[in-house]
Amino acid sequence: MTESEADVLRADDRRFEAMRKGDFAALDASLADDLTYVHSTARLESKAEHLGNLKAGKPHYRGIAPRDRRARVHGSIGIVNGVSDMHVENAGKEQRFTIRYLAVYAKTGDHWRMIAWQSTRVPEA
Repeated sequence: MTESEADVLRADDRRFEAMRKGDFAALDASLADDLTYVHSTARLESKAEHLGNLKAGKPHYRGIAPRDRRARVHGSIGIVNGVSDMHVENAGKEQRFTIRYLAVYAKTGDHWRMIAWQSTRVPEA
């Protein structure tokens, strides 16, 4: 793994941790202003919509456990493919499920910021 690939994975880790902790300042800093975020339910959000919904607890991420990740870097673009076990609370209901995801990061200065997210639920076995 190259240093750039490791940097992208660290950015992915920081973003997940900010989501889990409800650290909206850190999350805001980790997301590009032109973010496109597609949930596993196919709901599409901009950065403002995504942050607004998270601040309102829609959903509240109780646990995020990424695994089986691979990062690739092409110039100033970093791509992460991975799997994550999710524990969320939404509308008073707790849910646990697994997703397969694609996160795209762009490097601005010394920082990697996520510009796109797409996830799909993995069917239960």
